[in-house]
Amino acid sequence: MHHSRPARYLAAILLFAAFTSHVRAQQDAPIRIWGHGHRGQDYILTLLRAWEAAYQKQHPEARFDNELTGDASAMGGLWTNSADLALLDRRASFIEDDGYEQGTGHKPFGIQVANGSVNTAHHAPALVLYVNKANPLTKLTMQQVDAIFDADHRIAHARITTWGELGLTGAFAETKINLYAPPIVSAVVQHFDHAAMHGSQKFSCCLTTKTSVASLTAALAADKFGIALSDAPLPGMKPLALSAMPNHEVLPTPATIISREYPLGRDIFLYANRGKHEPVPANVAGFMAFLVSDEGQAIVAKTGGYLPLSSEAAAQSKEALR
Repeated sequence: MHHSRPARYLAAILLFAAFTSHVRAQQDAPIRIWGHGHRGQDYILTLLRAWEAAYQKQHPEARFDNELTGDASAMGGLWTNSADLALLDRRASFIEDDGYEQGTGHKPFGIQVANGSVNTAHHAPALVLYVNKANPLTKLTMQQVDAIFDADHRIAHARITTWGELGLTGAFAETKINLYAPPIVSAVVQHFDHAAMHGSQKFSCCLTTKTSVASLTAALAADKFGIALSDAPLPGMKPLALSAMPNHEVLPTPATIISREYPLGRDIFLYANRGKHEPVPANVAGFMAFLVSDEGQAIVAKTGGYLPLSSEAAAQSKEALR
């Protein structure tokens, strides 16, 4: 059966109207952001609101709905379509990646939008390894870190179990290295697993977990043969310089975190739904692009706490959005 020309015109008009209505509804809907934060406390909320206010000056139609109740909610909110953006103070964990892929059929898409702090609480502080001040050790390579903590030693060639294997002599030479860290399920240890152990998730059997900075400090103060992982300063203990490259040991500073020279800095990541061969929804992509623009990064620097991206890291995030 042949349709008349008026009928075809009407069908085309209705299709176009439906499409524009869908686009308008997408533009009018708030961008829902879930993740890093804590109900009733300000972690990244000041920075996020500063980003949103500046973006709305350029796009008055933009609206936002922030539900920052913690990293654990972020990726689930995204793949169940309860959120448009998942904000994390780290990269998504291997379990979160797998859960998202199981729910959607494809890998999550994310970009880095800022760096964590040096040691500001709740602002993604860098991870640091500490020893007792009686310990003569001052530095470690990341291969040595993996050899000490990782039962699988994915980066190192062999396990390291004694201080003598790190070059220490005297009473340290034959003494076992005692490991201390926050609980395995904590964000600190999960990020350490990703950054230092390549996702092994198999820690040395010598690891003892502590639930607070005070208990970590007390354990290390009483054990000159110990080494402790923390994202908060351990008073009276000695931080170790770390090296991702030979003969280039660094401690966490704003400069070494921004440049990525310090290997245990943390990243602020933003994830969005993007199917295979599909773009991020235009309103969401526009906001993401603003965050890694020069203006967006200037807001990070001005707001404080978190650190801006290097020009190279910002360029990588911009390229990923294309």
